[in-house]
Amino acid sequence: MSAAKLKRMSKSKRSSPRLYDTADLPQFMLLQARSGYPESRGRRPKSEILRELRRLRAGPLRLDDEEELVAPAPAKPVRTLDEFDALRLTRHRIKQLLRSTSFEQAVRNCFVRLNISALNVPPEYRIAEILGVEELPVGYYVDKTPTNIVLHLRYDDLVEKHELNDLSNMAFTREEFELWRDNCVCQAIEWPTTELVARKKIELYNALNSEGKLTTVLQQNGLVSLAMPMRPAPRAGLLERFGGVYPWKLQRPATPSPSPTPPAPETSSDGSSDGSLASAKPELELETLNEELEAQRLDSIMSSAEHKTKIG
Repeated sequence: MSAAKLKRMSKSKRSSPRLYDTADLPQFMLLQARSGYPESRGRRPKSEILRELRRLRAGPLRLDDEEELVAPAPAKPVRTLDEFDALRLTRHRIKQLLRSTSFEQAVRNCFVRLNISALNVPPEYRIAEILGVEELPVGYYVDKTPTNIVLHLRYDDLVEKHELNDLSNMAFTREEFELWRDNCVCQAIEWPTTELVARKKIELYNALNSEGKLTTVLQQNGLVSLAMPMRPAPRAGLLERFGGVYPWKLQRPATPSPSPTPPAPETSSDGSSDGSLASAKPELELETLNEELEAQRLDSIMSSAEHKTKIG
């Protein structure tokens, strides 16, 4: 074989891929393990993973991690009655919040269902916003609970003080919510937002679960005498005390009017009165009628007797 042919064969062997025999497979795997081929590496040990986690936990927060934090959603106004109902406080819930030290902060900007009617008038309710709290010099009772706190409430175009007895435990109706919404538009009042709803949920939860002052709790339970004078409870019916009106009215019999006295009869010239003559006429007619009836009865008896004698 010539040198040119051998050179040509060596070039073809270098350009063609190298083929291994199956007997050379263990030697090939050993070469891959020594060369650090990525497929030949196994799983990381648990100790190494735990060590890496401890290092990341102990290290400070990186700037790139702060950028990855999700920004809070922008506050949106409350549009539906279901979302608005999260800010509603009942009379029972406010009575529970009285023992909290953060009562004013918890109830401010919440909403209540207020009865704006008088005592003896059918109730009419409005949605009112709590703007503040004030204490009275004279206390009163709310469902057997003594207190002297009144609320500054805003409804329609008014801001007035109301006692807790004027509040309702029932939910807002659709008509009341639409009336409140129209009033906010007319008065240019800002609507509550979702941020306010979330903040009020946290404040109400903390106020309900906080430990109130011991003296406040004892006073409300009647174990300590109150320093303020208490207004006596109204003596009325059950429905009237809680803002209702009885659906019926007592029907009393009408008092009989006195009958007019008849005028005195006038006397005639012969001394007899006209009234005696008028009363004597019907008596004479009755006597003649009785005589006629008696004669007819006797005639019938005589005729029946004669008929019997003829037959006998």
